[in-house]
Amino acid sequence: MQIYNSNLYWLNSTTNSISVLNIKNKNLEKIITIDEEGPNGINRPLGIFVKSIDSIYIPSIDYNINLISSKGEKINQIEYSNLSPLSTLAGSLTRYSRFFMKVGDKLYFQTETLSILEKSEQNTDNLRKYPPLLALNTKEGLLGEIQFRIPNSILNLQNSISFLQTLSKKGILLLHERSNLLFELDPLTLNNREIILKSDLLGNFNNEYFLSDRNSNSIQNNMRLLYKSSQNLGIVHDPFKDLIYRFGWPGETISEIQDPMEYSFSTPYFVISVYDDSNYSLLAEFKLPINTYLAHHFFVDEKGINLFPMHPNNPEFSEDEMVIHTFDFSDLRNKKPL
Repeated sequence: MQIYNSNLYWLNSTTNSISVLNIKNKNLEKIITIDEEGPNGINRPLGIFVKSIDSIYIPSIDYNINLISSKGEKINQIEYSNLSPLSTLAGSLTRYSRFFMKVGDKLYFQTETLSILEKSEQNTDNLRKYPPLLALNTKEGLLGEIQFRIPNSILNLQNSISFLQTLSKKGILLLHERSNLLFELDPLTLNNREIILKSDLLGNFNNEYFLSDRNSNSIQNNMRLLYKSSQNLGIVHDPFKDLIYRFGWPGETISEIQDPMEYSFSTPYFVISVYDDSNYSLLAEFKLPINTYLAHHFFVDEKGINLFPMHPNNPEFSEDEMVIHTFDFSDLRNKKPL
């Protein structure tokens, strides 16, 4: 999902369409149908990025970045398979903050090549070989890799090399999925630095799952091991409040009577950590109520961070309604950091 000009663009993978919802008047403005076949056909969309009303970028499962108009007409199609040597896919998804990021005429995004490296493949040579980000020049229609590479310090974690991303006033922020490590990157100069985010509720990061012999375990036991440790679920910058919101799972033991597969859809609860975007100081942390909000559904507008109390186990959840709760944390900037 993406907010653009007070409209919420929501990709529905079931109906292969984009709903355009006016947040202010609560009306459904239009539905953009995405054709699966024919001259406008797009093979299984993997998210959206609205650059303008008539320029909507859609990555698809066939290694293409598709550009369509507001009527669903295909304007352009750019293939990136040659830039994905290990056959990993690009997406522009709210889930795990894999959203396209616009800087000038370029869109930056991940193919997550580094995330599939096994223990034996995590080395300095492969860090130099595989870029963490690709860039699409929307003006010229050209796609290429950027010269920035993830520093070797990531290897000390002995964990999966995967990142959540957001765009701030300082540049691109890459948050390691299973630690407090954040990379700040200026995409124009490629200057970068490492920051360790503070958290009092997300402190159970470990590499037990990554170093385990997962082939000898059942899927259920692997999932229990995966969610035993902390995990970052999302990160988003708020340009209106000058804040950064981080969503995380603190990690806990899943009992034998619980189905761990439910966690892969949405954890029962998550933690919100609020940071000052000027110095990354922690301003507040909250554990949200159980079975209420969806960790992968959110957007930022001038009012604050918007969450959806539409967890499938929420007794008040109704499929006939879209409910949005807005939280304004701007007052936290006037308080002393934690």
